[in-house]
Amino acid sequence: AITNWADANPSRPIRKVQKSLSDLEKLQLTGQGINLSLPTTGAGQSKVLKSQLFVDKFTETVQHTFLEYLASGFELSFMVAIDFTASNGNPRLPDSLHYIDPSGHLNAYQRAIVDVGEVLQFYDSDKRFPAWGFGARPIDSPVSHCFNLNGSSSYSEVDGIQGIMTSYTSALFNVSLAGPTLFGPVINSAAMIASQSLAQGSRRYYVLLIITDGVITDLQETKDALVSASDLPLSILIVGVGGADFKEMEILDADRGERLESSSGRVASRDIVQFVALRDVQHGEVSVVQALLAELPSQFLTYMRIRNMKPVPL
Repeated sequence: AITNWADANPSRPIRKVQKSLSDLEKLQLTGQGINLSLPTTGAGQSKVLKSQLFVDKFTETVQHTFLEYLASGFELSFMVAIDFTASNGNPRLPDSLHYIDPSGHLNAYQRAIVDVGEVLQFYDSDKRFPAWGFGARPIDSPVSHCFNLNGSSSYSEVDGIQGIMTSYTSALFNVSLAGPTLFGPVINSAAMIASQSLAQGSRRYYVLLIITDGVITDLQETKDALVSASDLPLSILIVGVGGADFKEMEILDADRGERLESSSGRVASRDIVQFVALRDVQHGEVSVVQALLAELPSQFLTYMRIRNMKPVPL
């Protein structure tokens, strides 16, 4: 519909025209215009030529799908970061969010790891996943806001989802829960891996799962890390467990169209965060996995379009 914004009623269309893509392309190539005439009001009256529509530029862009990229060899590489702050409660007590039930019933952290990890592992050929903890004091060490879950001082990767689960359980009894809750260090660690992979020309897109029970205390530092990471092949899924107020987490998830801004004034090139409070989806029709992964394909495709990366058939 063509409207006249100088009109007292700009929402009233002057004329409507419907053309195919090939018609629009032909108009651009020939330089011809489309006559937009007012309809006649009575018999014998001729149409009044109101204006003409010209196509100055015509561009047809192929929109590749998420599955096309995966089929062409792109992989999703899973990472996880777990909150070991004291607000989770003593892991040895049943009311702790970190309690390991002898009967085998999974706690909220274990459920999130398994539910998300078992989906993403199918898109990762080597199934070696970086795994970190934050907000705890490893043995004979100061509080760390990014330590390797496997206890190693040199590498963070573990083998498969079971490797994450085993390292998580072991870490619970080898660190002292502390605080505060900081996201910046683990996001920067994930971003460093994604940056190195990008520099090597790898066809990998990284997905960091952060599981936390509380509100972060380094909001601006986290925003800075996210803005910097928005240029990298990385998405961040955040699961909130327990009954804390997660309003600040929703600020990080730019679903309302407002991109994050760093302390230096730089704006994120795209949204890379999806936040879900576990309590909001536990009894609903949508699973935590569906809620968390809902935006991943669009975040992935936005990155590929910004980078002008095309799926190349194997």
